[in-house]
Amino acid sequence: MPEGKAAAEEAAPEAAPSKEEPSKEAPPQQPPSAPAPPGDAGAVPVSSVGAEFARTRDIVILAGVLLLLACAFGTVLLQAWPPAPPPAGSAAAAQEHAARTRILFWRLGLLRDVRLFVVVTAAGGLGALVHVLRSLYEYVGNQSLRRRWLLMYVLEPYIGALMALVVYFVLRGGLTTTTASSNDINPYGVAALAALVGMFSREAVQKLNDVFETVFTAAGKSADRIPAPADRSSDPGPDR
Repeated sequence: MPEGKAAAEEAAPEAAPSKEEPSKEAPPQQPPSAPAPPGDAGAVPVSSVGAEFARTRDIVILAGVLLLLACAFGTVLLQAWPPAPPPAGSAAAAQEHAARTRILFWRLGLLRDVRLFVVVTAAGGLGALVHVLRSLYEYVGNQSLRRRWLLMYVLEPYIGALMALVVYFVLRGGLTTTTASSNDINPYGVAALAALVGMFSREAVQKLNDVFETVFTAAGKSADRIPAPADRSSDPGPDR
């Protein structure tokens, strides 16, 4: 009996239920975050200034300004148009004088060369106005004109006029001899070229950029260069 009692006492602790340690639950896993779309790293912050659509008042004022510019450029083109050159060998052809003509509100004495400069500038402005007026009615008709592009519409005619003058200088300096007279230049040809340059001023800038990158070393891209926007649905600048 004593042996049986001792055996029972030894088995009792073994039969007692052991205290189980509380299981450590794994923390809930967070769903993997979606990868950032390409191009967002280091993206340039976009200002909200001018992001709203143009109002009726903005469109009416802009259209009025563009039409006034078209009238001004057309008037200057007609007033500065050079007269037919005198016959070769005559006394008038041998001695060129500055004929006085009225340009808008001023009466100026202009040589034929200067008249050609004015004609080129006015024709370039008219060509740019053809571009911006067509773009304006398309974006107004599609109800997608935003106010941030109103400044571009106002400045584009002046950019077209200056670009036409620059291209005229380049062609006049490279395609004619130094002894050529302004009487040998057809004003219709230079006016047509200037109007086309004004109408496609961005293409003209790109062509000049390609030429100079071929001749000279291409400049490095600036860190502050504005990236091309992904959505150009309301962007009349690059595409229109």
